[in-house]
Amino acid sequence: MLTRHLTFMTRQHLKLIASVFFSSTLLCPLSGDAITFDLKNKAKPKIKISVGEGGNVNEVAFSVPASQLGTGTVITGSPPVEITLEIQATAANPLTGFLTVNSLSHPLTIDSGSGNTIPFSEISWTASEGVIPSGVFSETLAQPVISFPSSRGIEDVHTFHYKNTRAIEAGTYEGRVIYTWSVP
Repeated sequence: MLTRHLTFMTRQHLKLIASVFFSSTLLCPLSGDAITFDLKNKAKPKIKISVGEGGNVNEVAFSVPASQLGTGTVITGSPPVEITLEIQATAANPLTGFLTVNSLSHPLTIDSGSGNTIPFSEISWTASEGVIPSGVFSETLAQPVISFPSSRGIEDVHTFHYKNTRAIEAGTYEGRVIYTWSVP
């Protein structure tokens, strides 16, 4: 019995768009703890993002048994991924943060080298608390997920699901989504 495996990794970015208030434009760690960035020339402004355990690149895996392949039986991935966002600024100089996700740059591609892919639009997520809303990847570079003003912190846990609507070649498909928390 052949099983199809889908895996995608989450990665976090923290992006600051240059303006007179900011001294840096981009911070992108490869792994480690949550990212915190202190904004210059403001009293205690800060933005922080953590996607997954410890802010490391996390892997969500789905196993599709051959008997269920392409039947539309939704396959739930594991583990769930915790997302934490914070934004701080003074009342005199408020900020608004925007969470986007890039599911276009690194598609789900099979390891056989055949070039077969699964569109990320086949993957959805549900939010445990609904604070960071449920959705479906739209295969764009900057899909909006949520925005909110300072000073505030939110967190939620997302569980991912594969729609399983197509017959796919046996093997392991891997891809990556990138979450970006930005303050324009």
